Amino acid sequence: MTVFLAELGKKLAERWLTLLVLPGLVYLTCAVVAATLRHGRALDVAALRDTANRIAAQPASASPGAVLLAAAGILAAAAAAALTAAALGQAVERVWTTPGRNPLARRLTERRRRRWDEADARVRREITAAVRAGAGSASPVSGAPAREVGDAIGARNAIGLTRPQRPTWIGDRLYAADQRVHAAYDLDLDSAWPRLWLIMPEQIRAELTVARDNHTAAARLAGWAILYLPLGWWWWPAIPVTVAIALTARVRARQAAGGLADLVEATVDLYGRDLAVQLGISHDGPLTRQTGLAITGTLRKDLESLPTVPATSVEQRAVPEVRGRDTS
Repeated sequence: MTVFLAELGKKLAERWLTLLVLPGLVYLTCAVVAATLRHGRALDVAALRDTANRIAAQPASASPGAVLLAAAGILAAAAAAALTAAALGQAVERVWTTPGRNPLARRLTERRRRRWDEADARVRREITAAVRAGAGSASPVSGAPAREVGDAIGARNAIGLTRPQRPTWIGDRLYAADQRVHAAYDLDLDSAWPRLWLIMPEQIRAELTVARDNHTAAARLAGWAILYLPLGWWWWPAIPVTVAIALTARVRARQAAGGLADLVEATVDLYGRDLAVQLGISHDGPLTRQTGLAITGTLRKDLESLPTVPATSVEQRAVPEVRGRDTS
């Protein structure tokens, strides 16, 4: 037990140092430099060195107690800055996944839908052209027509795997996992996910947890960008730093959202049948829409009854589409 507690203490200390102290110290350093140099002497290293020497020459700098208090204050300020960045990151994450009910979000969603519809129309045109080009040939479509179809599909998927329902790419990518699972299996992922979490292997949970942590870390990085932004008012080099951090957060967030959504879909594909078995629903072969509908009927306790045959179209589904879900 002593060894376990010691190792746990080491891990907590490492996590505290990595997530709070080091980023906070970097931020405090930039804030001090911004307050010292301002715009007029933004890159004047000599002025910064002179300021540091004046502080070091103060009588209090030779007092161990004063140094200790200063170090404690710096660490506390660094931790406070990191906690603020984490709180801002949570707000950013909410913005990324907002369902888009306010006027601005609705306009952004409509703009993304128009772009997706145009890209989807291009896909249909390219497919039609490729089929016509391959008419009378026994071999599959290949060459330039196939590349054009692939490029068109790639451009459409870059906007969204499904028709956009959210104002942001990240929100749509996470929501698409719900839509695609529902379209494939008629499974209400909102009610099925907690049960899937209980029956999936520990290794899969660990992979999902890492993916979720990556998404949170990207949002926290965006929070740091928000914190750095006001420093640009006093010190212009903080502006390119802010832009670099924001762009990095955007790239990482998209990667994390895509990875998390893929893992969620893969979990349903691989362990949806196991969930049916655990619920006592008999079936043969892979997970089907009929089995998914039966799982939904068992788990959605707010529904009194469900048809025993799968829906024939999206519009005829007996179960309403899930409009949002926390994939954590």
